[in-house]
Amino acid sequence: MSCCGNKVHSVQRVDTCPAVGIKSTVSSVWTNSAAAVSPLNGKKGKAAAHARCVRWRASCVTGVGADSPVSRVYVTRVKMNEDAFEVPERTEYRYLVQEEDEEEWQYVRHRHYISPFLVLSRRCIFFICLGVLSLLALASYLAYVAQTLPPGFAQVTTDCGRFRGRQKNGAYTFKGIPYAAPPVGNLRWAPPQEPVYSSSVTDAGHFRSMCPQVRPLSKTGKVMGQEDCLFINVWTPTLQPDAKLPVMVWIHGGYLHMLSGGEQGYSPTEKLAADTQMVYVSFNYRLNAFGFLALEILRDASNKTSGNYGFMDQIAALKWVQRNIHVFGGDPGKVTIFGQSSGGTSVWALMTSPLAKGLFHAAVDMSGSYVLNATLEEAETINLVFLKKTGCKDRDCLRRLSIKQILQALPWQEYPSWAADDLTDLPTEGKFIGPVAVVDGVVLEAPPLEVWEKKGSYSDVPFVIGTTAQEADFSPPAQKNISMWTWEDYEWFVTAKLQTFSKNLSKDALNLYPRTDSCPTRDRCPERAYTTMVSDIRAACPNNDLAGRAAAALKSPVYRYVVTHTPSGPINASGDLLVFPSRFSFHLLDVIAFFGALEAALGKPLSVEDKRFQNLITHHLVNFAKTGKMESEWPVYPAATALLSDSLSVANNYSAARCDLWKEHGLYAYAWMN
Repeated sequence: MSCCGNKVHSVQRVDTCPAVGIKSTVSSVWTNSAAAVSPLNGKKGKAAAHARCVRWRASCVTGVGADSPVSRVYVTRVKMNEDAFEVPERTEYRYLVQEEDEEEWQYVRHRHYISPFLVLSRRCIFFICLGVLSLLALASYLAYVAQTLPPGFAQVTTDCGRFRGRQKNGAYTFKGIPYAAPPVGNLRWAPPQEPVYSSSVTDAGHFRSMCPQVRPLSKTGKVMGQEDCLFINVWTPTLQPDAKLPVMVWIHGGYLHMLSGGEQGYSPTEKLAADTQMVYVSFNYRLNAFGFLALEILRDASNKTSGNYGFMDQIAALKWVQRNIHVFGGDPGKVTIFGQSSGGTSVWALMTSPLAKGLFHAAVDMSGSYVLNATLEEAETINLVFLKKTGCKDRDCLRRLSIKQILQALPWQEYPSWAADDLTDLPTEGKFIGPVAVVDGVVLEAPPLEVWEKKGSYSDVPFVIGTTAQEADFSPPAQKNISMWTWEDYEWFVTAKLQTFSKNLSKDALNLYPRTDSCPTRDRCPERAYTTMVSDIRAACPNNDLAGRAAAALKSPVYRYVVTHTPSGPINASGDLLVFPSRFSFHLLDVIAFFGALEAALGKPLSVEDKRFQNLITHHLVNFAKTGKMESEWPVYPAATALLSDSLSVANNYSAARCDLWKEHGLYAYAWMN
């Protein structure tokens, strides 16, 4: 047989290699060389190479020889010349070499180990490589699945860690993100510190604890909340960092004593963010004694003031917004702060605080206080009544007190009357409440009005000041029967209250607030007249003065509004927020409408007029946050005041005659504080 003109050497099957006891199979071998092999006695031999083209296939089953290690019998390609090839001893091959008609048995012994990969076929190698690649692909896929969030979830990375929020109603929400370290231990009654960084992903799907408080405001009220409470919440329609959407930061009210940034119906929603295409933020801040207790023993070398810790928290939250809001699609250069009640007071305080400059670019004060002028020394002296109740003599003792012990020691009903029970009634001459927020020389360098007048350090930004026509209808005096008053009851109460100031004041007041005034309802009209009078003294008229002073001091535009809308029915009193079945333009009406909660508050579908009012106030406040100004139909102050109902109208010198009466008799001093 020949191939390419050369002789062919065939190797026949060998069942046993006698020398080593290795069973093997060798078949169909074509070789381009002849091997020089030695016989079984291990002597050297020679062979000449003849053939050029070769094909072979070999397989072998390994075994253990009696006098040798495990060996593998195989056929290999060896390039050889005519010189002798020396084969080491102790390894054995058996060849049947056929040259023409001759047959010869030859054996070779070899003692080297051979890697099994040298005898794998190309097909085996292909399938092994394919298997490895498949395993790598599977591992990559599993890693991707592990990092892919389930539907309805979203994740962001802030400067204090990664947070997993939720997506629903066309917006994303992230709740309970810490913006400061827990104010516990030595941080109780200390400025807020940087939050603790977390390397793991933190769930941000639920509101975290509110700050310590009692509801209602009394020593027997229910104790709620924890000191680890400095959390911030975000609602946004997009998570694109380059979206640069306007941002509205909500500061909740509650007398500086109660509530939180996550109250249902009194905080932003996913729907509001989606509908207005803006980013909304709310947060908790320290309240009552934990946030505003001014006492000399709380000062130290590093903190030369006391009180106003809640305002410091608000500033820390605004700094967090500046650092992180771009992650939520917000524009840190277009931030509007807005607050209601004591949240409105906070807005005003932040506008006149040097520590808050540059942290916001527009402001909305909704039914905030007018009086904020108590000095640090005055407040520290007044608050000694609290210290006496605790029995403590130093700061360390105060820091060891429990939350309940602190809240029960506060002077809720006794002076300084932190509960402020009388602020929705006509004042009595000489009867005031004590301060909660104070002019401490740090957060507030001077009373806010004085800061404006003396051109101190303040934020010159577009400013909106709003009140409602019947603020006091939120929680009026004698609330058990005021809705049943007759006009005679109304006149009797006005006279009894105001005669403490002068004999003629009550008469003049009844002339300016007569029973003949138009009333939008068939019942409860004496209630409306009384709460209107209280609201003018406590809120509306003083805030007219506040707006005038702001307009004189600021280069930015100032706007003023009064809500005059009468809802289509009484409020469904429930919970801690709405405690009275208010019927008229009550304290909270504007912000409840803005948050889209008016229907829930009424407990029934909205009337056409209710819907128009809700849409109206939302439209104008959103436009203000986006542009820094109101539309042309809403003039700047003091040119006019916008009256908001189911449509917008304007009034020049709103309630001027009434306000002149109260100012003339010094009743602005009884305006809301705290």
